[in-house]
Amino acid sequence: MDLNKFLVWSSGVLALALYIPLLTGILHGEIKQSFATWILWVVLDGIAMVSIILQDGNWLLLACYVSGGTIITISLVYTKQFKWTWFEWCTLGAVIFCLIVAKLSGARWATITSTLAVFFSGFPQFKDSWKEPHTKTALIYLGYVVANSLSFFGGKSWSIEERFYPGMMTLLCLTIMTAAFRKQPQEKP
Repeated sequence: MDLNKFLVWSSGVLALALYIPLLTGILHGEIKQSFATWILWVVLDGIAMVSIILQDGNWLLLACYVSGGTIITISLVYTKQFKWTWFEWCTLGAVIFCLIVAKLSGARWATITSTLAVFFSGFPQFKDSWKEPHTKTALIYLGYVVANSLSFFGGKSWSIEERFYPGMMTLLCLTIMTAAFRKQPQEKP
């Protein structure tokens, strides 16, 4: 197995493994996640995955994200961790715009716009992580930073279909991780 394949497969295995503590934390009420983010991530990752497969690109991490994200979304419904406010509606608007562009263009632009839509759909999770920082959540997203970085460096070439998605997701997960690691402001007595 060459280094690229090793990195891509390591990325997928790590991504799947990270769903275990995330799912356990959700089911035990220790971790809160944004339902809007997760439902959008599953749909958009599916679109990005198909567009990258059509270009014979780096799709394994996306397959892991669609599978694991579906389980997380179901767990959020099960634990009644869902809300839909004006912020989620605005996020959905940005996502729909990206999807319209994807529909009107070819696989390459579908990859770009669906990846940007995945990035935008992470905003509710960033907002929730900022409002309620949690170390366990931050550590899980740190793991996703590593998984995305492995996939990025495992790309066979410097191209959209090989590195754009994992590069953008590294940035997104790093942002969410940073928000979740921050210290909760102390209230004045």
